[in-house]
Amino acid sequence: MMRNAFLLVLFAATFTSRAQSFEQWLAWGDAAFERGEFYGASRFYGGALEIDGGRMSVQWKQAEACRLSHQYDKAAALYDRVQRKDMGRTHPEALRWLGEMQLSMGDYVSAEGTWRKVLQKEKDKKSFTAQRAENALIGCALAKDTAPHDPTVLIEHLPQPVNTYDSEFGARIGPDSALYFASLRGELDADGVVKDTAAYHVALHRVGRSLPWAEPIALGSTVNGEGDNANITWSTDHQWILFTRCLPGVPCRIHIAPVDASGNIGEAHLLPGIGEDVLSTQPMVVHWADREILLFVSDRAGGHGGTDIWQGELHDGEVKFIFVHDLGVNTMGNERSPWYDTVTNSLWFSSDFLPGLGGYDIFSAAYGDDIFAAPVNAGAPINSPANDLYPVYDPMRGEGWLTSNRKGSFAAKGETCCNDLYRFIFESPLVSEAPSRQEIDGTVVIRTQTPSERLLSMQDRFPLKLYFHNDDPDPRSWDTRTEQTYGETYARYDALESEYEKENADPLPIRNFFVEQVAHGFSELRELATALWPVLEQGRAVILEVRGHASPLARNDYNRNLSMRRIESLRNHLRAVDDGRLAPYMNGAATNGGKLTIRELPFGEDRSAAGVSDELSDLKRSVYSVEASRERRIEIEAIGLEQRESDSEGVRITKDVGALHQNEPRQVRFSVLNAGKNDLRLVKMEAECGCTTAELPEAAIAPGASTEVVVSFNGRAPMGPITRKVKIETDGVPKQFILVLQGDVIP
Repeated sequence: MMRNAFLLVLFAATFTSRAQSFEQWLAWGDAAFERGEFYGASRFYGGALEIDGGRMSVQWKQAEACRLSHQYDKAAALYDRVQRKDMGRTHPEALRWLGEMQLSMGDYVSAEGTWRKVLQKEKDKKSFTAQRAENALIGCALAKDTAPHDPTVLIEHLPQPVNTYDSEFGARIGPDSALYFASLRGELDADGVVKDTAAYHVALHRVGRSLPWAEPIALGSTVNGEGDNANITWSTDHQWILFTRCLPGVPCRIHIAPVDASGNIGEAHLLPGIGEDVLSTQPMVVHWADREILLFVSDRAGGHGGTDIWQGELHDGEVKFIFVHDLGVNTMGNERSPWYDTVTNSLWFSSDFLPGLGGYDIFSAAYGDDIFAAPVNAGAPINSPANDLYPVYDPMRGEGWLTSNRKGSFAAKGETCCNDLYRFIFESPLVSEAPSRQEIDGTVVIRTQTPSERLLSMQDRFPLKLYFHNDDPDPRSWDTRTEQTYGETYARYDALESEYEKENADPLPIRNFFVEQVAHGFSELRELATALWPVLEQGRAVILEVRGHASPLARNDYNRNLSMRRIESLRNHLRAVDDGRLAPYMNGAATNGGKLTIRELPFGEDRSAAGVSDELSDLKRSVYSVEASRERRIEIEAIGLEQRESDSEGVRITKDVGALHQNEPRQVRFSVLNAGKNDLRLVKMEAECGCTTAELPEAAIAPGASTEVVVSFNGRAPMGPITRKVKIETDGVPKQFILVLQGDVIP
């Protein structure tokens, strides 16, 4: 939890003059290091070394300051210089830290050589250093065998304003589905210096998850009142929040505050039973083995070394029966940021001792028969050469969160200086089923989600928007079909980001658009493709309803054809994804009866946003602006699971649409096929209740053709599963269609 603001002010004055003495630079560096201002200390030590570069003692101090401020390359060079000069006499740990820095840089060839030297020099093969060296060598081998990017895991770097050039960490989804996290941020002046250093503390923030991301809001003074505050979590009944508070002169400790029915947070106080004079941090509460268990991190006596993961039973806001995890998870090094997933019965955590890719790595350990299995490294891209911490995996949402200072994070003091928040999605689900929590008539009901329910639950995030470059695919074509996939059009569009930035006076909005909407949409599409597979494998028929949009740079009829090509690129993409495993369901070749249909609803300029230019001479507005870019899209609006049956009464079409929000109208489209040899008219509609009605087309349905019947549900129904029927009489065969709407009414 570093604060360098006043140091930056000091740099501005001191670096204008080279007259400072070696002793002054060294004193400034020592003072900054003592306060935990490691980046500032490295700069001061650097000033001293510019005057006298041969002082090994100062080289060591600067190496330590660079390591602790995550300047891995500079630290490695300094440790190498020290260990070559010192030969292990004064600083025997220099070689070990050189190996750690090489791992954190991703230089695994050099790291392997260094760690072999460490192991060779260490006589006690059971010592911390020897065991760490053995684990590091395994980590080097793991890094060589790990692909640079596992295509089954999608990683999303959260954009600004959620992440900043300071530090964000410890993401958690709150009971209100908002994102909570800790952040060190302050208002900067024109020189990039924090204006009010007295208020420059780590504080807990909240932000809603609607896109584009809004500016996060700091929690109230009951939580962020004094010191640094981070690592928020909730009791399982949501009546308490727990978090870490760090005050001057005492170890960081877990605090607790009550939460009332309206979500208001009361005054916080030290968690009773946690200990007043020992470190306790990074809390996580889980209902486990019929008890409410607090998992937390501490270096208190009785552990295995460094920081360990401890347990305590939580009773009415107080901790009892504290004990350390002694089931094969903790090591001689540091274990941090525990998260327990009750669906897979797995503990997720970070460790800097177990075999990894560098720094802290994320691991999971499955629990069963009162013992944890051996921890498993999560691998790339969840892990990186840098630090990866605060793992969260939530099967209910199909997503996870982590904190990392990997390359690509926002950084102003070196490319790995600062922590950012990342979201990850497993393309292949870790579990086949996930729990669903519902409240019916005041009673909380927890049941298991089926693959169908999980697929339909994705509609909570709809419409799923997929974006395109201007006139793509197949520019200047009047065709309604294309052979290209959406993945191909996305790759071309993504490669043009820098060109779009050059065409905008302020590049930040268009940059955010590419990250928050273009890339996000493609990520959501991959998640959808993954969720479709197990449903189709069950022999279900799935319908995706897709609407086309286009910017007004061409005629409406051209735009309609362009929208149809874009929808066709989505079909092609789904046929090709995952080595074509969805193709049989789209081509009618699946032997189990499963079918995937994309129902297109194209339209052109008539729904384009106001203010988007249609002038070819004004490409900055008509092509490259954010407003025009948002218009060039298709939207997956709805998912339906359909089943058709024929009997003596007629044709029954059942459509399951998943969640239906209470008192919120919903329109559901049914496709009615005339399988006969004569024209067929729909002549009469009868709904079983006043909450449901249907619109019948006036035109006859030609033989072999189909028409769309829109069933409207007004949302007025009690919470829970519902079934609503609409009977439609015809003037031919079949005598009637029975349209059945199924769903779950939720608040």
